[in-house]
Amino acid sequence: MKTESPLLIGLTGGPGAGKSTVAEFLRAKGAGVICGDELGRRALRRFPEIKEALRHRYGDAIFTASGRLRRRALGQLVFTQRGEAAWLNALMYPKIYELLRLDIHRLSRTHSTIVVDAAMIFEWGIEAEFDLIWVVTAPREIAEARMVRSGRLSSEEVRMRLHAQVPPEEKVRRTHLVIRNSGSKKELREAVYRAWRSKIVPRLTQKNGD
Repeated sequence: MKTESPLLIGLTGGPGAGKSTVAEFLRAKGAGVICGDELGRRALRRFPEIKEALRHRYGDAIFTASGRLRRRALGQLVFTQRGEAAWLNALMYPKIYELLRLDIHRLSRTHSTIVVDAAMIFEWGIEAEFDLIWVVTAPREIAEARMVRSGRLSSEEVRMRLHAQVPPEEKVRRTHLVIRNSGSKKELREAVYRAWRSKIVPRLTQKNGD
């Protein structure tokens, strides 16, 4: 059983950049992966006070008849009104962070590398907790096209979410590695595997030799 402190990588990027695909490539290399979106969904299930606060602020329109949160409807409200993204972040982040620490502790028993795939690492102010920060970028028109093709967001919704996040150029300035994803999935995988060999393997070798 693994007991040493794992290498923690914060993996971030805007909608359509491809960070979740990068996370899956890192998982294939043996990294434990924690998904920020899944942490948010778990927080909603585990902490009923979150839904209560959302209902009090935005009403029943953001919920289905069965009480399930309509995440896209919530996003359309939050990202079009000044200050609402910050309010939502303040509501969600403490609970998400609680679950994140539990997941890191659990995965540290069996993994030498843990990747936290989350769009809001800089917005949460937790970048200093990671050994490495990686950001995945793509030209805006490519990122928008990916999201529209997937049916997950419209071009306008992508732009609204980008506007609510730390600007991509600021993320690049504050990161250890930039993975540019403007080509094919094969090209992206090759870039990730090169980064694994050059950035991760030497650090793991050094840790194991200590």
